[in-house]
Amino acid sequence: MNMGLYDKASHHVRYWLLRRLPTCQQTVAKLSESMEHRLTLSDRIRVQVHLWICAWCQWYFEHLHVMRTAARAKGDESSDLAPRSTLSDEARERIRRKLAGGT
Repeated sequence: MNMGLYDKASHHVRYWLLRRLPTCQQTVAKLSESMEHRLTLSDRIRVQVHLWICAWCQWYFEHLHVMRTAARAKGDESSDLAPRSTLSDEARERIRRKLAGGT
């Protein structure tokens, strides 16, 4: 396999970084955490460098965004279509009687 000088250097840098960065498991935890709140600068840098190196974590991160976007879109859609009905007074009274133990 004849790799160019740039490819060899890039491979060695990535391998060197991979041994010093957090593991994929730790990175995935940070990615999930980043969906809830903003990470610290050092965590964001570690995650970005890890994503530059690891295609699997990059794939995971992309899928997190797709799921988040879909869930938000579905949530917005369902809240617009949800009926805004309330129980009738008769139904409320039946429930109240059942809860009180009567018939």
